[in-house]
Amino acid sequence: MGAARPAEPPAGRGRSSRPRNSAASRQALLAAARALFGQRGFEGTTLRDIGDRAGVDGALVARYFGSKADLYIAAVVAEVQTYQPPRDFEQLHEIVGALLEHTDEQGLGPVTQALIRSETADDIRAAARAHLARRLVTPMAAELTRQGTDRAGLRAEVVVAALLGVNLARALGWFDEVRTVPRQELIALLTAMFERDAPAES
Repeated sequence: MGAARPAEPPAGRGRSSRPRNSAASRQALLAAARALFGQRGFEGTTLRDIGDRAGVDGALVARYFGSKADLYIAAVVAEVQTYQPPRDFEQLHEIVGALLEHTDEQGLGPVTQALIRSETADDIRAAARAHLARRLVTPMAAELTRQGTDRAGLRAEVVVAALLGVNLARALGWFDEVRTVPRQELIALLTAMFERDAPAES
């Protein structure tokens, strides 16, 4: 009978349950933050909103992340880490397809929001730019360099800038046909345009 006692601690009070509950609360806050920051941006989202959506006390943000800005950066990092791009982004159509699919299915995430909103804090914008460069620009520039393309970094930035513009136009409904065209058709069109304008390999 004495051996059965340690097996039934009150819920949330046992040593093994505390880390699990803490981890679950942290993940719930992060998931809520990613969703709300993506929808409303940094200034339009309150810690209470995040806590309500996560089903936990919003004051736990300070415990697990620090400040609201720290949570935003964590959301930016989490978006990139959970995003599953093609392995090395070696093919242009993979880059185009992955970005359009991500936005079509999940909307404009924290990274894009941080880049386009004028009120974004400098540290948050810098984090978003760094992740965007790592995810898109750097792999594309590396591939162009392998192909012997002149000014590979500049060309990669121009392509990514153009692609982001089309992606925003589609997500925000700026143009009817861009908004409604099937994704695969848009991927094929953009890929053909970018590849046609790329310089021939020497």
